[in-house]
This record gives sequence, C-alpha cells and structure tokens, in this order.
Amino acid sequence: MLNFPRKNNLEWLRLVFAIQVLVTHLAGHLSFNMPAILSNFPGVPAFFFVSGFLIYASYLNAPGRCYFFNRFLRLWPALFFVTIGGFLITIVAHGWGSFQNNLLEYLIWIFAQLTLGQTYNPLLFRDIGVGVINGSLWTITVEVIFYLLVPFIVWAERRFRFIVVALTTLSFLVYTVGPHIWTNPIYRQKTIYDFIALTPIVWGWMFGFGILAFKHFILISKILKYFPILIFPMIFMIYFENVLFFNSTGNRLGLIYCTCYFGIILWVAFATPFIRLTFDLSYGVYIWHAPVINLILTLSIPSVPLAFALTFLFAAMSWFFVEKPSLKLKHKFLKPVG
Repeated sequence: MLNFPRKNNLEWLRLVFAIQVLVTHLAGHLSFNMPAILSNFPGVPAFFFVSGFLIYASYLNAPGRCYFFNRFLRLWPALFFVTIGGFLITIVAHGWGSFQNNLLEYLIWIFAQLTLGQTYNPLLFRDIGVGVINGSLWTITVEVIFYLLVPFIVWAERRFRFIVVALTTLSFLVYTVGPHIWTNPIYRQKTIYDFIALTPIVWGWMFGFGILAFKHFILISKILKYFPILIFPMIFMIYFENVLFFNSTGNRLGLIYCTCYFGIILWVAFATPFIRLTFDLSYGVYIWHAPVINLILTLSIPSVPLAFALTFLFAAMSWFFVEKPSLKLKHKFLKPVG
C-alpha cells in the first residue's frame, strides 16, 4: 500500500531538475553564463533519489508484469521518438549518403539507443555538434538497470531485512573509492570505473536513499516541517565545497551535502502547498535538450533562446503525442491516500 500522499510536488520538481541539466549543458556548450548556485542543486542526483523513492513504491503497489509494462510505457515510446530525432540530426550533418554507406553502424547505434547501450556513440558521429548525439542518455541506462533490480531487492528484503542499507553502503564505497583505485585505462582510455559508472553499482546509493525515504516515510513525515533548516548546513558546505563529504557541485555530491539536499527535496515535495501540473515535460526536456544543442551547433546557430524554445517544443510534442497516449495504457493499481 502506498504510504505517501499522491498529491505532492514531485512532478514539477522533476521538471526543475530537467531544466537544471539543460541550463548546465547550455553553459558548457553554448558559452552561456550560468548562475553558479545552480551547480549546487544538480538534477541527476535528484532524479536518482526520486526514482528510488517512486519506483520502489511502484513495484510494491503493482508488482509482476504490470510493473515492467508500466516502466516500458513510461520510458520507451519517448526514447524511440528522440532516437528518430537523433538519427535525423546525423542526416542533417552528414547527408543520406552517410547512412547508406554506413548502414550497419547506424543500425547498431539505433539498437543501442533503444536497449541498454545509450552511451554508445560511433566515431562516425564525433564531428557532429558536441561529439555525442545524446550524451545525457547515460542516466537512462542506469535507470533501466535499477528498474530491473528492484524486484530482486524486494525479494532479497524478505530474507535479509537490511539489504537496502547494505547495498546502499556498498554502492557509496564504490562511488567514493572507485575513481582512486581504478585509474588504468582498459579500453579507449576508459577505466573499469568509467564502465561501472554506467550502472547502479556507482549511483545506487542515491537510489537507495530514495528507497529508504519511502520505507520510513511515515517517520520522516512527522519531522518534515523542520527540514528547511537543512539549508544552513548546505550553505556551509557550499563554502567548503572541495572537502570530502561536503562536495556540493555537479553529480558527484558529498554524502552529507547529498543527504541535506535530498531532505530539502522531500520537504518541497510533501510539505509545501500542492501545485498541480496538467502536463509532464520533465522527461521530454531531459532527453531532447542534447539533440537540440547538437542540431543548432550543426546549423551554426548557437542561440541559447533558440535551444530553450526547441527543447520545450520537442518536449511538448513528446508529451502530448507520444508519452501521454502511451501512459493511458498503463495499469492503474496505485490508490491515492491522504
């Protein structure tokens, strides 16, 4: 049974996270001067935390084939749509002849985009835009693997009560120590750590925090009103941003800072006035912004306003014509409470 209010602000928070990623990448690729404070509230760790919270809840309330069917409908149709967009960008950049002459390489890339190989990017595409057609999709690989692991985590919990705590701890140890012990390249200048960083082995502790927040939400809800005070230690850690456990910028957040950040997310989601959204552009903004950046760079129109406009245009098309119709097929097993 769901143990948190269905009326919450997680929907628009996810949009905020996606916009943070968009702005960060615009700053990196279009010489956009991003306000420094935005780097202290990164979207990717927030997405992983919220996914741990919601996906664990989703499985408990709709296990079995329904769970996998719902996950498929939420991710894959829009992923297919953006893969078509990425393919068209390669045609704009290289022409139809490139596709005909390199058919197998294109087909392998398309297959990778639609399965678990979103990080695959042929050398053929390195001269297009930023050099990677849709680099942001590495998180989709991590997310999908996490979705596949959730049923095993729930099964293991019945036999070992503290399995989530144990897995979260192990993941954090790999996240912390891995970059320092796996430093030798094993393939194309990539280390072992670079490869496992495409799985929940590295990022799983953020999902784990989300799972633990769901499992203990009744207790958390009793003290949620006090969570705004977490902003004060966050300010302190932002000042000492390079200290271990205090790191406050980018995806590699320190443990203490990350804990406070996740606490603020919970407070905004569940302890502030509910704001209803009639649409959900978060996924569309996230998966479309990188192809849009590549497109405008290919066309030699490096305009930040144009990048924003096109990203939201494609995100709206994705929501209204792909995601929303697909979601109507989902099995509705989650019952609202509170």
